[in-house]
Amino acid sequence: MIDADPVFTQDERFLIVANQTTVLVYSTSNSLLTRSIRLTIDSKLRPNARIITFCLSPTNPDLVWVACSDGAIYCINWTSGAGADQYWGISSTGCIHMTVASMESAGRRRDVVFTTEARKDGGWRITANELSPPNGPIQTAARTIHSSNQRIHFLKTGKEGSVIVATSGKGILLGSLRSADFGTIDKIKYEFRLFESSDAISSLDIRVTDRPKSLSLTSKASMRYPVVDVAIGDVKGSIFVHNDLLQNIFRSQRNSTGESGIQLIPRKLHWHRQVVYTLKWSLDGNYIISGGSETVLVLWQLDTGKQQFLPHMTATIRNVVVSPSGSSYGVHLTDNSTMVLSVAELMPTANIAGIQARVLRYEDPVDSSVWRVQEDVLEPAHFQRTSAVVSPTDPSQLLLAVGSAQDVSPDKPRITGIPFLQTFDLGSGHGVSRQALTRTNITNINLTPNMHLISEPRVIHMQISCDGMWLATVDEWMPPKRDFDFLRHQEKDLGSERRQRREIFLKFWQWSKENRDWELVTRINAPHESTDIAGAGRVLDLAADPSSTRFSTIGDDGVIRIWCLRTRKRDGVPVRWKDGKTLRNWNCQHAISIGKSEILNESAKPLLNGCVSFSEDGSVLAVACGRQIDGIVHLLDPELGAIRSSRTGMFEGPILKMGFLGQDLIIVSDRIVVYDLVADDTRCGIQLGSAVSSLSIQQKIEMVHLAVDRSSQTFAIALPATSDRYGEPSLLNRHSELAVFHQDKLKPVLVQSFPTLVTALLPAAGSEGYLVLDSAAEIRTVLKQGTQVVTSLAQSTSALHLNATEESVGDLLRLVENEQEVGEMEVEGILDPSDRVMDDNQDENPVVTQQQLSEVFDIGPSFALPPMEDIFHQVTALFGSKVSA
Repeated sequence: MIDADPVFTQDERFLIVANQTTVLVYSTSNSLLTRSIRLTIDSKLRPNARIITFCLSPTNPDLVWVACSDGAIYCINWTSGAGADQYWGISSTGCIHMTVASMESAGRRRDVVFTTEARKDGGWRITANELSPPNGPIQTAARTIHSSNQRIHFLKTGKEGSVIVATSGKGILLGSLRSADFGTIDKIKYEFRLFESSDAISSLDIRVTDRPKSLSLTSKASMRYPVVDVAIGDVKGSIFVHNDLLQNIFRSQRNSTGESGIQLIPRKLHWHRQVVYTLKWSLDGNYIISGGSETVLVLWQLDTGKQQFLPHMTATIRNVVVSPSGSSYGVHLTDNSTMVLSVAELMPTANIAGIQARVLRYEDPVDSSVWRVQEDVLEPAHFQRTSAVVSPTDPSQLLLAVGSAQDVSPDKPRITGIPFLQTFDLGSGHGVSRQALTRTNITNINLTPNMHLISEPRVIHMQISCDGMWLATVDEWMPPKRDFDFLRHQEKDLGSERRQRREIFLKFWQWSKENRDWELVTRINAPHESTDIAGAGRVLDLAADPSSTRFSTIGDDGVIRIWCLRTRKRDGVPVRWKDGKTLRNWNCQHAISIGKSEILNESAKPLLNGCVSFSEDGSVLAVACGRQIDGIVHLLDPELGAIRSSRTGMFEGPILKMGFLGQDLIIVSDRIVVYDLVADDTRCGIQLGSAVSSLSIQQKIEMVHLAVDRSSQTFAIALPATSDRYGEPSLLNRHSELAVFHQDKLKPVLVQSFPTLVTALLPAAGSEGYLVLDSAAEIRTVLKQGTQVVTSLAQSTSALHLNATEESVGDLLRLVENEQEVGEMEVEGILDPSDRVMDDNQDENPVVTQQQLSEVFDIGPSFALPPMEDIFHQVTALFGSKVSA
């Protein structure tokens, strides 16, 4: 989800959010995705276009205005999806922010779109736009109402556009409409004043109310300004509350009347340690709601000065909105989730969780002007891959390792912890659950005394067993470099000191059907030893056996370990749990050493890269590591733990990925090799370009991806590519290209360029194709033509019953619950209409059995369901059929 305020619909039944290219409509009653509206954006003509903000139309609540970074404005009917294929281009220099006001003049009410954008000759401006449909009676018109030498953002309007408030650097811009008598927008005029703040402004909200009549305000000029209360948050954690700011500024600058008692000093509130990312007024003006990096929602009661806290949010609070009735708060967090809280109880009534993988940041954060302590960064700069797997028992569920923070700097990507496991439902487009795989700092203070972030472990590898009941993960943690600054005056290798204190754990988790989560069964401390120092060695790769419950790892010590289940025994007797189930542990069955240093006549050095892969039947384990200068691939027997054969010249440069497709072994290094194990012959060899070969080993390991789809007999490779879209060396100038190869063809059957970097590439279980996760935390599907799509798509509103009443929904639920009382029947196939069971005691109302409903709904995983409209017609046909004589 983008960094923009979520929007409640007028009836508060739905919440609208957006990612970079799609507007998403969620139900506030059940947190499910109701509609997905993808904008029509040609990546070739508009490569940098992405959604930056959106607003609900104050004139027509069925419309939502969407602004893109390239200056395109869409007007979309969120109830029907109309308008996603056409847009207005308001500026060639792009758009920074947007807000919409409903204004009436010359006997006509219209939506006026206010935008901020850069000028071609330098500086920034605020523009008022009236965007009309083509060939309509009203012409599209625009007017620049203010210009500034500093960037303008946080644009707000109030009282039907009569008041405009924005921020520019450390200043607050306040504008008032000079006259409401204008025919077209190009005649509109505003009067602006600038009020300076002490620090850079990070958040802004206004509350505009009618001015009550008072004997002290005898001037007509004073009466024409409404009461504008402004609350601003700065980058150092302070909140300033300005009451009646617009009136006071104009009175202070027009002090010739001799008026006194003008108050420009704001009220200061300070609790946040760092930047105040968001704040909002309550509807009655008695409270201010704020949030920041402390993961605490703060409610400020202005009359009493008391504070109320809602702690332990899952991530940094990025946006807060108040519902139209004031009964709910919408809270957007940096972990790509949004929740709806009831104001009365501060309890969540809806929780919308998107994919919580890391996202490449396109703009500098609001607190970039403030000096912060520096954290460890990835050198050279690269985007780390996301460990992810698809559940073999439920192909609609995606399991991926995620962290509590999403943003990744394109210039200096910070080393961040990835301690969580998220389960994401591809069919509903909704996060199912999230649990911790390592230690976390969610409920603790996550800052050191010198304001450094406390680092968390990273899950670097993850695989799932073929039966979907076991999950193997590898997490790694190293002390940050700053913790060893006290050793700089000594003649010690700081890198060795850090590696000596490295922590690496191999964990095996079992799926609990009762608790619906993964339970830790075995933890292996330091599964591999370090070769140069005492301590834990890195795990370079992890593989799962597709034919049995078995895993394999390769470490930087050049040792292959095969892990298997064993029954836990005590004095030779199997240990059982309370329910009588036998307890089992994971143990190392075989440890095979390859590539010994004495053969290469060099000192023992840790490996930088290595790969392991099981064949489809589990009879062969292919192993390769970076120490082999002649490109050796070893073929092992996993049952005996012995090397059966070795082949030289199989790869060039560092080994990156390996995978089996039938009898073929696909090897990815600086070239792609397809090796036939049965024929003992190299079937294909493709040399990669300089865009890949010029990267460092770590960049290649993280940004090159391989996936094998056995159902379609294809394999896919994602490679990083470089462009000059942003004019300077940055991760923003990198994107990925995907190539899909068929096993029987030497040329790719598909070559696709993505505008973003690919962070995970997986075969779509249960379907012929692939799932692609990119650096925007979006899932893309690459499927064989004619195959049912895996992820949820936008569906027609009529099929989704957006306008259905609560009573009709209850009737449908009662019908289903009544039919569940019928004895369960095994589904053997689609019944003929003549075989439908009817109740003789009911002459007019047909009885629909659970079997018949199962034939409509239980036809496969959620992503394989037919369109909702077809399902609706099938259900109505069952309940509306006539009783046969």
